[in-house]
Amino acid sequence: MRAMTEDEIRQFIKESRWGTLIAIDGDKPYAVELSYASDDEFIYCGSMPGGRMAGCIKKNPIVSFKICYSSEDMSKFKAVIVEARARILTDRDEIVKGLRVLYEKLGLPEARIETRADQLMANTEKISFYRIPLQGLGGKAAGF
Repeated sequence: MRAMTEDEIRQFIKESRWGTLIAIDGDKPYAVELSYASDDEFIYCGSMPGGRMAGCIKKNPIVSFKICYSSEDMSKFKAVIVEARARILTDRDEIVKGLRVLYEKLGLPEARIETRADQLMANTEKISFYRIPLQGLGGKAAGF
């Protein structure tokens, strides 16, 4: 196993679509698996509106975001971690920017972005759309 370079880490983050968001819930970790997208600065993702993850991040925004890949025979492996301060987006322009990155990555219709932003803004107490800076990066790889 070897340490990945920052360029390799950033490329793996850009290529992948599925990760695990890990936060603190009181005195224990809490994690959810979710789809995400990134640009050169941030990861954008969301969880259940008003759900447990949103509550965790409101209380303590320090999170880890983990992305892993393993070949079926485990001869190839990549694991990346981002450790940073998440931000719940409440500004409509920031939400639209994040949704654009996410929708493009996931192949969702751009025409839905404005409607989704309006839905998120309808109840700002329950917004659970996050921006995580690409900081605290680490990664390991084997077989690559």
